[in-house]
Amino acid sequence: MSFTRRRSSLEAPLSPSTIPDFALLGKPLPNTAIPVGQLVSRSSKHDPSMLEHRDYDDIGTKWYKDVIIFNSESGRFLQSLGGAYIVKTQLEEGVEVGTIEAESQHVRLLKDANAALNKALQDDKAKAWLKENKEAGFVVATREVLNASYKRARLVATGAGNYEVRREVGHEGQGGKRRDSGLDVQTNSNTDIVGVVVREIVENNGEYSLGEELEASFWE
Repeated sequence: MSFTRRRSSLEAPLSPSTIPDFALLGKPLPNTAIPVGQLVSRSSKHDPSMLEHRDYDDIGTKWYKDVIIFNSESGRFLQSLGGAYIVKTQLEEGVEVGTIEAESQHVRLLKDANAALNKALQDDKAKAWLKENKEAGFVVATREVLNASYKRARLVATGAGNYEVRREVGHEGQGGKRRDSGLDVQTNSNTDIVGVVVREIVENNGEYSLGEELEASFWE
């Protein structure tokens, strides 16, 4: 199975209908874990000190839902299918379907990501960090959800290649065994980060700019 997602577009007018598509985190994190503007590498993170409230845009919507695919053994979230509960996805061995439902979502993104990167690098500590972390990314947006419920689900064929996503309720039997319908997500927070947009930091003759979007694997 190939897991892909649509590309984000952060240039569109800021409204609920134009919230960008996010890379799904392998596991939700508490809302303090990933500030927008964070510099990230495989081995290190550096939080921004130069960015101000005016550098960000914020948007919120009531109610949030997402259908996800996760690894059966590790529980790692692999792919977001969006909020529709009718899908055309067939599951391969080793993966299952689940859902995220929350009271609301809050999206924070940078008004001008390249300008914000240049501003962040006015900090000598940030510059030093970047010199030590050659393959790095810049967090340009995050998605937070409030009081989220993470549940197992199953796909029920409805015809014409369509499947209805049905959340498990309570303890349901599967293969003769009983299990909790909830997914193993422990953030110790009422507000969780479930998605990010990270862009590659590109260096050219001592100047830095932003390149392609990267996967959300820096926090695993």
